[in-house]
Amino acid sequence: MFSCENVLAELSNYVDDELSQELRKQIEAHMRHCSTCRAIYDSTRKTLRIITESGSFELSPDVSSRVASSIRAKIRAKQTGPAGPSGS
Repeated sequence: MFSCENVLAELSNYVDDELSQELRKQIEAHMRHCSTCRAIYDSTRKTLRIITESGSFELSPDVSSRVASSIRAKIRAKQTGPAGPSGS
């Protein structure tokens, strides 16, 4: 099964319908069980619809980098779970 990082890496291709049927099935199977990836996909799809309907714009490289870093950090946090207290 795909990991969150795999889904994130292929999300653009998934949204653009540029993946093989097998890869699409793997991503869809992952998103059925992963609310985080499903939320990112839904948000991406809605954002693209808004941009398409209202015209286009470009994010600065700095903003784009911060958004991508934030998404990766949330995925890593979900995969590792909450940090427990160190020591006892």
